[in-house]
Amino acid sequence: MENITPKQLQILILLYRFRFLNRTQIQQFLNHKSPRRLNNWLKDLTERKILGRNYSTKLKENTKPAVYYLASKSRKILLDLPDINKKVLNRAYRDKNSSQKLIDHSIFVASLYFLIREETKTKKSVLHFFTKTDLVTHYYLPYNRPDAYIAIEKENTTKRYFLEVIDEGTPRFMLRKKILQYIEYFDENTWKKRTLHKNPSLLFICPNQNIKDFLNKYIAQVLEEETSDVQFFLSLKSDILRGGSNSWEIVG
Repeated sequence: MENITPKQLQILILLYRFRFLNRTQIQQFLNHKSPRRLNNWLKDLTERKILGRNYSTKLKENTKPAVYYLASKSRKILLDLPDINKKVLNRAYRDKNSSQKLIDHSIFVASLYFLIREETKTKKSVLHFFTKTDLVTHYYLPYNRPDAYIAIEKENTTKRYFLEVIDEGTPRFMLRKKILQYIEYFDENTWKKRTLHKNPSLLFICPNQNIKDFLNKYIAQVLEEETSDVQFFLSLKSDILRGGSNSWEIVG
């Protein structure tokens, strides 16, 4: 067994949950004020092949923080921990070959977590944020898990959401399929029967205005034909980063 510190183990668990994180995000998660100590932990884990590291030395890109992910030797460390799924851990053998699209997607989900966390703190609410990895063993959820399940508590009220981040270049037939899968899932009352809660609202973050307009039109059309009580909210990725929750628009 590799000998690592409690903070290093915390880093591994964060990367298990979010898959890819940059150095700045890891520092935010640890709430650590000393970048030097964090860099030493990351350097040690990378040199021992417990973590992988992506860093570009190209001009204009070398100012971006390095991105980290689980490497092969992380598997033995995490394998017997509670809430760790063995099949998910197999990603440690292949994440070094992941596409830039997947890396950017994961980094954005983590950035979104921090935005929501700050908003809930401001409003004195309690945030529960479950990543796609956290949801793997929740078999009553849709087969294609959302990017996150979010629950926000304030006093005696809890608002629940499924989050979907749409990547640039996603074909429209895949978007139509995803919408219909959610409608079918909620029409079967799987969520209500299992959790005894109302259906979560659906949050779709779009990469551009064209995709947002398409989803707005298509979802409105589907909801006219169905009797579903599901609520869809749309926003642009750029608007979310700039304005937070104020940028959501309800469909219909």
